Amino acid sequence: MARAKDVAKLLRGGVNDKTSPARLAEIMKALRHAEIAKGITPEKLVSLLEELGPTFIKLGQILSARSDMLPQEYCNALQTLRSSTTPEPFSLVERRLRDLYDGDWHDVFSDIAAEPLGSASIAQVYKATLAESGETVAIKIRRDHVRQDMVRDIALMRRASDLLNLTGSTMIQGVDINVVIDELDRTVREEIDFNVERENLERFGRGLATEPGVTCPKAYDEYSDETVLVMEFVDGLSLEHVDELREAGYNLREIGDRIANSFMRQMVENGFYHADPHSANFIVRPALSDEERAAGKKDPGEVVWIDCGMMGELSPYERRLFFEMMKAMIAQDSHRLTNLFVEWGRVKDVSGKSFDYSALLQDLSALVNRYSSEDAHSMDVAQLLNDIMGILDHANVIMPQSFVMLVRGLASLQGTLISLSPEISILAVVERYVKSYFVRNFDLIDEAEDRVFTSVAAADKALHLPERISNVLDMTEKGRLRIKFDVEAPRPMEKIGHIIDRLSLSMITAGLFVGSSLIYSAGMEPKLFGVPVIGFFGFIGAAVLSMYIVVKIRKG
Repeated sequence: MARAKDVAKLLRGGVNDKTSPARLAEIMKALRHAEIAKGITPEKLVSLLEELGPTFIKLGQILSARSDMLPQEYCNALQTLRSSTTPEPFSLVERRLRDLYDGDWHDVFSDIAAEPLGSASIAQVYKATLAESGETVAIKIRRDHVRQDMVRDIALMRRASDLLNLTGSTMIQGVDINVVIDELDRTVREEIDFNVERENLERFGRGLATEPGVTCPKAYDEYSDETVLVMEFVDGLSLEHVDELREAGYNLREIGDRIANSFMRQMVENGFYHADPHSANFIVRPALSDEERAAGKKDPGEVVWIDCGMMGELSPYERRLFFEMMKAMIAQDSHRLTNLFVEWGRVKDVSGKSFDYSALLQDLSALVNRYSSEDAHSMDVAQLLNDIMGILDHANVIMPQSFVMLVRGLASLQGTLISLSPEISILAVVERYVKSYFVRNFDLIDEAEDRVFTSVAAADKALHLPERISNVLDMTEKGRLRIKFDVEAPRPMEKIGHIIDRLSLSMITAGLFVGSSLIYSAGMEPKLFGVPVIGFFGFIGAAVLSMYIVVKIRKG
């Protein structure tokens, strides 16, 4: 039942809101146009979110990584959302630059190209030249009113959630609306604050510093703020233009291997990785000077990761689990893989459904065996990952968002690699990386110390084992030990009854054999065929019961 303070909160929000009615009318018009009353397909959902604007596009991008909330076909469709929009007038851009640079942006930039390099729902990117150094830079400028519009839309969503809360539930088909809105709010606040992306570039660049031939743009802190991000201009070819890369003489197979190895290092060693590695987010630029290329040297190119607004982060614990998962996949160790999934995820609390470890192990074993028989170069990694997510969902195991983002990143990376060269196998890259990582980080002394420590810990547990057994027996004796187990059978008590009946007959049969043997040894009279009569019939009864039990067991 709705509480008075919940009703008051909803009414107060409606009275204070002066801008939402018009926006609410726009949303209702879009919903009617999409005819959602007739049902909504993945394609219709994508079209609807694009029509509703930046906030809803961002909502779709967030939900595309949440296969625990939406069916996989909807997640796949939402991954295609790209917020490309018509650029706003350059006069508005100039006005914001004048506000930032004390009235005259010419003191900072000698010129700015009027046509944007790219235009998205949150920001536009322009090419410019720094007045002081003459360096060519890219300026990312937030759109006018985008913060107010997105905050307004999120407030509308919260009011809708409050309205649902009056009915006593904020759950729709298992999706907690408040959790989704909170995640959207957090993501939007990070992406519209360019200080966050600037810090991402700096941190990401430090992680890539030790990787030859891989980098990301440099940010100019002194010229940037929350609404404007000035960064290094990357002059090169996008991975979307494969033919132009090939004509420029780049080795696409080598570039693909370099990207895949970089992605592995980001996840396992740095714990801070690019969460959207599709082709448009890579640029290859010359790594050699004009003179070196004129001298006939082969230019390997430098891979530049761009658009670092969407980044993923793994804790040291999650990085260890992910690396162990890769090792288990390579070794085809389904038992280890099952245990790692259970350790990283959590069991979903669903009425009428329970976690079945044996079924999960069996499904993962079948999956590993099926894919291990395929050639690594022809394997569809995206399908493999989707199959794993489906098995986990069927077993009621929910993986955290960090894992789901990894899965989506790996699937996106596979598409990028295949576009470069069909011969590139991400699983082959993973196998090479695991082996090289082991070689690079192997230390004989540390390994020996770990083994000794593990042995001592095991020995210590073994010494305490009698004490623990004694404690268990003591608790059993005092009636303080309770054992809980699940029996998955149509009629469990009837099954247990049958088992008890057979055990009882077995005990009676054994008693007849033992008793008859004792009578035979005593030589009691009268006898039949040289065997005491009582003992003779005892043996006959035991033999009949034995055959009866065997027949029942064979019949199940």
